[in-house]
Amino acid sequence: MRALFLTNFYPPYGQGGYEQWCQEIAENLQASGHDLLIVTSRHGLEQHPAPEPAWIQRKLHLEMELKSLRNGLQFFTHRCRKEQENLRYLRQCIDQFQPDVILVWGMWNIARSVPVLAEKLLPGRVVYYMGDYWPTLPNQHELYWQAPARSWKTGLTKPMLSFFARQILAREQRPIPEFSHVIFPTIFMREELKRLGMTAQRTRIIYGAADTSLYSNNQRPREYQAGQQLALLYAGRLTPDKGVHVAIEAVGLLVHQHGLHNFRLSVVGDGELTYREQLRMIVRENQLESYVQFCGAQPKQAMPQLYGQADIFLFTSIWQEPFGRVLIEAMAAGAVIVGSPTGGAAEILVDGTNALTFPPGDAQALAAQVIRLAAAPALRQRLMVVAQTTAQENFDIARMAREIEAYLQAIATNKSSHSM
Repeated sequence: MRALFLTNFYPPYGQGGYEQWCQEIAENLQASGHDLLIVTSRHGLEQHPAPEPAWIQRKLHLEMELKSLRNGLQFFTHRCRKEQENLRYLRQCIDQFQPDVILVWGMWNIARSVPVLAEKLLPGRVVYYMGDYWPTLPNQHELYWQAPARSWKTGLTKPMLSFFARQILAREQRPIPEFSHVIFPTIFMREELKRLGMTAQRTRIIYGAADTSLYSNNQRPREYQAGQQLALLYAGRLTPDKGVHVAIEAVGLLVHQHGLHNFRLSVVGDGELTYREQLRMIVRENQLESYVQFCGAQPKQAMPQLYGQADIFLFTSIWQEPFGRVLIEAMAAGAVIVGSPTGGAAEILVDGTNALTFPPGDAQALAAQVIRLAAAPALRQRLMVVAQTTAQENFDIARMAREIEAYLQAIATNKSSHSM
C-alpha cells in the first residue's frame, strides 16, 4: 500500500501527543512494509534545520505563523500565494507518488482547500483521523482579525487593517471537506463533532493508544508503608483547561485541612506564561513550596522514568479531552490514576476498577481520593494491576496501528467500510 499522510505538524516539530500518534502510526506502517510519504508544514525548520529522509516533506505553509508579528501584513501580501503553493505542491506529490490512499491527520492552521483538493484528486480514498476539533474551528485568519492587538506595534495598525481584512474574508467561500471516511479515537469525539455540526459519511472508532512497552518495564514494588513519601505527578500542558491549578489547590487541602505532609507533587510540562505565574502564586500564597516542584517540559525519553517514579498520577482536565494519551502512559508505568472523566477520558477511566475519579474542577474531591489511596495500599495495588492490563491490552499503539492499517487497506482496495 502507498499511503500519503497529510498533516499540519510532524515530530520533532509537533505540538503534543496528537502529532506523536501520527509519527508512531507512520513508523508502524513502514515497519509493515508499506510505502509512505509524509507531507507536512515547514513549522520548526527555521529554528532546527536537520537532514531528514526523503519520505518526510516539510513544504506546506501554515495559514499564519505561530507568534509572528508579520501575520497581519502577510495576510494582504502572501496569503493567496501561500495557499496556491500548497495546492500546487500537493498536486505534484499525488501525481508523483501515486498514493493508494491519503490519511489526513491534523489540519488546524492549514487552509481547508488542501484536504478538499486531496478529496478531488483521490475521490473516495481520503481518510481522516479526527483527534482534535479543527473542522469546527474558524480559520486562523478569522481568529486573528477578531482578536485584539497583543502589542503596541500591532495596536497602531490592526484596527484599521481589520476592517479591510474582514471584508475580504466575508466575500470568500470557505471550502468544506466531504469527510467521506473518518476515524475517531473515541465515541465521545464522534458524537461531539456531530453535535458541533461536522457531517461525516462513514465513520469508524479506532481507540487512541500509546507505546506501552516504553513504560511497562518499570515493575517496582508499589506497596505503601507508614512513613513512606507519596510521589504525585502531573504531566501535560500548563493551561487553564488542563486544570493544573486544581491539582495545586488539592495539595493545599491535603496539607492544611487533612494534615497529610509526607508527599510531593511534581508538575511536568510548559505552557502559557501568565498561567505558569498564576500556579506559582497559588503555591506561594498557600506556603506549598515544600510540596510542589515545577519540573518544566521534559523530553519524551525522560517520561518513562518520571511515570515509573510516581505513585499517583493526577489527570485534572476541565475541558472535554478528545482522548487522554498521558493516562495510557501512566497506567502502563504502574501509577495509580486519580482523574476527571472528561470527554474521551471517560471511555478509559472506570472508577473503582482501574482508577479513582472526581468531578472536573473539584479540588476537594481530588484531595479526598488521594487521602483514600494513601490509607489503602491494597486498593492502590488492585487499581495499579488492572490499569496496567487495561493499557497493555486495550490501548497499545500496535493495536491502533493494525486497525488503521486494515481500514486504509480496505479503502485503498475499494472495499466497503461501514459505520460503527
